[in-house]
Amino acid sequence: MIVTRWLTRPFTGRLRAGREWFEDRTGATELLHKGLYEAVPKKGGWAYALGSATLALILFQLFSGIFLLLDYVPSVNEAFTSLDYLRTDDPFGAWVRGLHLWGSYTLIFVIGLHMLRTFLSASYKRPRELNWVSGAILFFLVMGLAITGAMLPWDQAAYWTTVVVTNIPHYLPVIGDGIRKLLRGGDFVGPITLTRTFAIHVWVLPFLLFSFIGAHLYLLRRHGEFGAWINYDTDPGEDEEKQIGERIRNAEPPYPAKRIGRRYAAPRETVPFFPNQLFKDVVLSTVLVAVIFIMGLISGAPLDEPANPATLTYVPTPEWFFLPLDQFLVVAPSNPLIAIAVFGVVGIGAALMVFLPFIDRSPERRPLRRPEVIIPALFMAFTVIFFAVLGINRLYNL
Repeated sequence: MIVTRWLTRPFTGRLRAGREWFEDRTGATELLHKGLYEAVPKKGGWAYALGSATLALILFQLFSGIFLLLDYVPSVNEAFTSLDYLRTDDPFGAWVRGLHLWGSYTLIFVIGLHMLRTFLSASYKRPRELNWVSGAILFFLVMGLAITGAMLPWDQAAYWTTVVVTNIPHYLPVIGDGIRKLLRGGDFVGPITLTRTFAIHVWVLPFLLFSFIGAHLYLLRRHGEFGAWINYDTDPGEDEEKQIGERIRNAEPPYPAKRIGRRYAAPRETVPFFPNQLFKDVVLSTVLVAVIFIMGLISGAPLDEPANPATLTYVPTPEWFFLPLDQFLVVAPSNPLIAIAVFGVVGIGAALMVFLPFIDRSPERRPLRRPEVIIPALFMAFTVIFFAVLGINRLYNL
């Protein structure tokens, strides 16, 4: 009876009834409206778009990686052959590999800029400590995906990258050799190494990545977008408390934020996410994807000769994002104490990066008023650049 009555209605009535039923069951329209029209800071919108661009690039990597999985065979006998087939026989195969490669390069660059913006604007301070922690972990997961991805083609570059990367834990006291054996599946790099690297790249790291993305987006929705101080300073000569109170009363969720001083409870000026911020997000993401398409078409992705563990003439050249650590490895083996010191510094730097919000507890947000964190950060950046320059000079004799 109900079905008959529904079928006898005019088409527009059936359509409206179906839409009302779907909305009643899911609340999709309400959720969409809430997401599109939430308040975001008016100033600094292009810098905030880096976060959305990072998410867009991660999704781009997911889809381009799926296309590569249609042909890639994770076997030491077939991995190189399957990718060589894409290069020589598939009309779009080389382009798709290029998209995935340049997508990873662009993703690393953009997520680095996003973290730099967050650091300089002190957006990691309360109540966004966990936003920063989850974002820092996402950065390391992206780096892990880039490194494991470089190990999969099983050409000369991939094989010797695998040898170097899996040998890194060897420098850790006590547990180092055990970790190296676990990663390699034995004492030497071989078929099990490739299988485990493939599983880590395709299953383990993406699972962790999207889990932390979900947590990061939830925390962002809960606490709002806290950015540069220009969104919070009051105009000189006005009653600050009165102005702040007015901002808090007029702010839309997720402002005012909870458990934070009144001065930073809500930005001075907010605009709806749609169309203001969404326009900036879409433009930046579109430009980046267009650059990836162009570079993938022009440059593609390199593929060396098949892996040859017995070669004595091949000189491995690491990816640019691995170059500073590669130079560390060149210095480290000369002395075990130096090796321990180098990796100790790297580990301490990574820990300081993750736990920065719990170290910098001052209320200051302007960069020039935070020398206690800005100066060490500049020193770490200079160290990374210094070792990268040394590595470039060593490899290319510049």
